[in-house]
Amino acid sequence: MIKIEEFVVIHALKRQGHSIRSIARITKIDRRTISKRLKEQEMKPYKERRYPSKVDSYKNYIETRLKQALPDRIPSTVILDEIQSYGYEGKIRILQNYMSNWYKEHQGVKSNKPIFRFETDPGFQAQVDWTDIRGGKKPIYAFVMMLGYSRAPFIYFTDSMKQEVWQECHERAFIYFGGTPKTILYDNLKSAIIKRDKYGKNRHGFNQAFLDFCKGHFIPKFCKPYRAQTKGKVERSNRYLKENFYIPLKASLKGSTIEITPQLLNSHIFGWIEKTNQRVHGTTGEKPAVRL
Repeated sequence: MIKIEEFVVIHALKRQGHSIRSIARITKIDRRTISKRLKEQEMKPYKERRYPSKVDSYKNYIETRLKQALPDRIPSTVILDEIQSYGYEGKIRILQNYMSNWYKEHQGVKSNKPIFRFETDPGFQAQVDWTDIRGGKKPIYAFVMMLGYSRAPFIYFTDSMKQEVWQECHERAFIYFGGTPKTILYDNLKSAIIKRDKYGKNRHGFNQAFLDFCKGHFIPKFCKPYRAQTKGKVERSNRYLKENFYIPLKASLKGSTIEITPQLLNSHIFGWIEKTNQRVHGTTGEKPAVRL
């Protein structure tokens, strides 16, 4: 395919008396192409040949799922799992390109900020956080404990963040993992700490009930203010939980009479965790189930 400028040059050189061989030498264009173009009085518009994409057959399904989730986004990995169950055999990159173009038309482009990471030894540290899943009169919270070494999570949904629920979630996590980490890292949660540096540097005012619970179990550690990236593993897990579990489930129930409750979410979450633990983690390069 030649450009319109080259088409004009070919005809101009011919009018100047150049032979086809001479035009080919000057323009570096094949002589057959030159001969063909000289027979044309004007350049025909180029029609781009469109090859079918493996994602074409699934576009209606994908678009429906993306619309159901708006204003939230469903990650491409979730959509990939879904359409693979219907026979999709293409690569994730094809799907990502389609979804990226779709989101540009409907929501604009999201930006990603770099995250700095540090690693811990096996059994040394876990990170814990509450995540708001749903607000309003019937709130839902997710207790998330992430093991630092393996990246294996424990997740439990509740409708309360009371101290007794907070402690119960810890106990459930320890039973689930079959042990207790040496240290657990927290943000400045009221469930754990009343006032940071209350009695001097690193001498915090703890929630007494929580402090009594910690004794003999593990050492609580706290992120520095405005340094939430210290607790980045669980922060990323919280975002992943919403995007890959809650939003797709909520979208699939849209229009139904099924109410989303902590009990409903807990009935689905552990199967989802098992599946997630079998995926290679982007940072460790291994499956959480292998490192657990």
